Parts: sequence; C-alpha cells; structure tokens
Amino acid sequence: MELNKVAYSQIADQLETGDLLFCHGIVAGSRLVEKLEDCQWSHVGMVVRTADGQNLLWESTTADQLQDVRFHVEKTGPQLVRLIDRIATDVSNNTDTLFAIRKLNVKRSPEMIDALNAFIGEVHDAVFPSEAKMYFEVLEGKVGIKTSYADFFCSKLVAATYIRMGLLSEERVPNDYEPKDFASPGHIRLQNGASWGEEMLVTP
Repeated sequence: MELNKVAYSQIADQLETGDLLFCHGIVAGSRLVEKLEDCQWSHVGMVVRTADGQNLLWESTTADQLQDVRFHVEKTGPQLVRLIDRIATDVSNNTDTLFAIRKLNVKRSPEMIDALNAFIGEVHDAVFPSEAKMYFEVLEGKVGIKTSYADFFCSKLVAATYIRMGLLSEERVPNDYEPKDFASPGHIRLQNGASWGEEMLVTP
C-alpha cells in the first residue's frame, strides 16, 4: 500500500495526544527488528500535545542525545522530547530515514490526559532493556507473561500508555506488542470509541 506523503510543517498544528509516530531505521538493530516483524517500521512513539501547542514525543529508545522536556535529563528508555527534534536528530545521525504519523480519532477527556501524565511520572526512570532481554520479553508476551515496568522497549511503552489511558484492554500484556501491531493493517481493537486513520509519510 502506497502511503500519502506530507511535510511535517503541514500537519504539525493538526497533531494531538495519542497520535503515533513510526520510524524506519537503517542501523543493524533496527533492520533486525524490521526483518523479524516483516514490517518497515522498527520504532513507534506517541505524540503528546501540550496546552501551549508543542508537539512532544513520548517514546522509549536507546538514543540519549535529547533532553527530556519534563525532567530535564538525557537518558535512554522512556523519555518525553520535542517531536521535531527527534525527527531532525535521527535524520542528521542517519539512524532513521522514513517517518510516518498515524492519527488517533477519539475524544480526549481530562481523565485520559490525567492518566497519561501520571503514567509518565511513574515510569520515567525505567531503562531500555538489552537487545537480548527485549526479545525475551516479547517471547514472554506471546504466552501472556507480563514483564516488569523497570524497563520498556518502544512498543511496550506505547501499549502500556494506551492501556493506562483506557484505549487498550488489559487482556493483552504490553510486552506482547510490536511496532507493526500499531501500523496498518494491524489488528488491534481500541476501546472507548477510538479508531486510527491510515499512516501518512512525513518529511522533515
């Protein structure tokens, strides 16, 4: 399926909390994830739109070049960074070469946003797991074993965040999710009347 393409500047003002960012990576670890998934996306993060109109990205990554805007630290694992900075940094470092946005259609209630903010505070100190541990956690997820929130890989964090916001059921454990599950034609059933649009390729 060929995706529509749009410049980031054209959609920046339309982004909302809960929208998704996908990244296609070209480093060895990213290529392995994409090969195992049979998917072009090796990374997924979630947009957080602030009250003053900033687009942030809530993600878990091995990258630590950007300062977290809420806790003012540079770390791996869960972090809240400026969305445009993540895209620009990945392009300049030649780690990701393709990006896409997937819009979330849902009424964003104050309770949903409060749950998100609380969850960010609870898990921010977590780390990104080693590559071996990440793959083992995914395997555990496939048989319904929920792993600790002491560490998060990217799709585990997005899934756990969606669960806390009431957008995903707790029946499936967060570490069972992979980036491809959040992309078309994934088969995730959202809750509370939520749905996704199709991915749009985004150019910096």
